Amino acid sequence: MRTSPDITAITLGVRDVERSRAFYVDGLGFRSVLQLPEISFVQGAPGQLLALWDVTAMPSEYGDVAHGPSAPPVSLGHNVAAAEEVEQLYAAALAAGASSVSAPSVREWGGVSACVADPDGYRWDFVHNPGFRVDPDGTVHLGDV
Repeated sequence: MRTSPDITAITLGVRDVERSRAFYVDGLGFRSVLQLPEISFVQGAPGQLLALWDVTAMPSEYGDVAHGPSAPPVSLGHNVAAAEEVEQLYAAALAAGASSVSAPSVREWGGVSACVADPDGYRWDFVHNPGFRVDPDGTVHLGDV
């Protein structure tokens, strides 16, 4: 019996599947898993897929979804071991076609973060949080607890 939920896929509605695939695979280095005309799957993390689905096809399964004038209200986070990695990811994302939302900065909570928008406006938060750690069993900790 399962004791905890797992997120095995995150789906983003994208305007151009190939442009998004190129951004994530060629630009940011994600591993391509499956490429179809209306959807592309890349590996987001161990055991996890990031699905890049043509937003015009999504209503067939998800109901009424669409891009609006504001950024989608979601942020995908990438925690790293060192502050320098935040700068590296930020630069790589910009080179791959992202736009800057906030440059790498030391934050009041003691870490460093930066935010970019991918070609469809989805926010990526690159973070070095000194209190973030993952145990060998996958348990995530924030702070000293």
